[in-house]
Amino acid sequence: MNTGHSRLAAIAAVLCVFAILGATYAVARTPGDVLNGNLPSGAKPAQRGEQVRYSLKTGRNAADVGQDLQKLSVIRSGRQFELLVSLMGLQDKLSAGDFVLSKNSSAVGVVGQLTVRDAVAVIRVTFPEGLRVEEMADIAAKAGFGARQQFLDAVATATLPPELAANLPAGAALQGYLFPDTYILPAGSTTAQLVALMIKTMDRRFTPELRAASLAHGLNTHQALTLASVVEREAAKEEERPVIAAVFYNRLAAGDRLGADPTVQFAAALNPKSVEKSGWWKKELTIDDLENPSKYNTRQFAGLPPGPIACPGLASIEAVANPETTKYYYFVANAKAADGSHVFSVSIAEHERNIALYGQ
Repeated sequence: MNTGHSRLAAIAAVLCVFAILGATYAVARTPGDVLNGNLPSGAKPAQRGEQVRYSLKTGRNAADVGQDLQKLSVIRSGRQFELLVSLMGLQDKLSAGDFVLSKNSSAVGVVGQLTVRDAVAVIRVTFPEGLRVEEMADIAAKAGFGARQQFLDAVATATLPPELAANLPAGAALQGYLFPDTYILPAGSTTAQLVALMIKTMDRRFTPELRAASLAHGLNTHQALTLASVVEREAAKEEERPVIAAVFYNRLAAGDRLGADPTVQFAAALNPKSVEKSGWWKKELTIDDLENPSKYNTRQFAGLPPGPIACPGLASIEAVANPETTKYYYFVANAKAADGSHVFSVSIAEHERNIALYGQ
């Protein structure tokens, strides 16, 4: 065996590896790759897809980031991303921040985006579940999406995807159709783009399976979102949502009134003077409020209100699609526990006893 030739071959192999890694590093840091994630010249670029937003938190390692990006379909392989970061010596150079990335990007290009360029300038806004569109408008304005009225105008002129719009009553507003979530958009995005994304997200999260399950319980898309909005305003604890939904289903089946205070609050807020004095969700309801002739007042009218009273989150939509199987017909907030929980009962006698024990 010629040991001299073996050593030369080994050295050549090592130099070849370093040359490849050096070339890879150079490619990852080219302006074209940083800007659009293309592969080296001569290679067929990956087909780019829709944009997704990704928040890279301080301290995340390449393995975790790679898994995140694979789940978001930004790259094919999280393992490949991790290896590239390691081979290029960039483990400590992942830049924390908010990024707008494209699906089906090359791993090399994404490494460049997350380690070389500065984070894309974005606007980040979070909408909690159970808010009215008017409240969302205030949040959007504070986040930097222009004036409050611009958001409301965008909602008024927005259109729903065909399947989501199928059961929307003529002339109805889009209250309840904006999905509450955290949204990250490039700086300079308009309120119309934000609203369109929120509607698109609702269309995606309220899946065909959830719509079919709701329909199996007798509710079309609009009715399901309407009931989900009531559940959203009533429930504070995750595990109680399917039970509260079941109570309302039991009342609907009996042709009874839902008797939900949030609908009374919504009806009261139809009067601008009430909003000015008591806000969008009036805490202390009066006799006049309870006797409000609005069709939204489910203490006066049986069945569902005409439309959603707020924008429900996924948990409430799922609760309406998959309610608990129970004979409960009543519930009262557990004032003693003071944790947002409720006490449920089947009969009016049990309910009155629970009110005496837990409602004060």
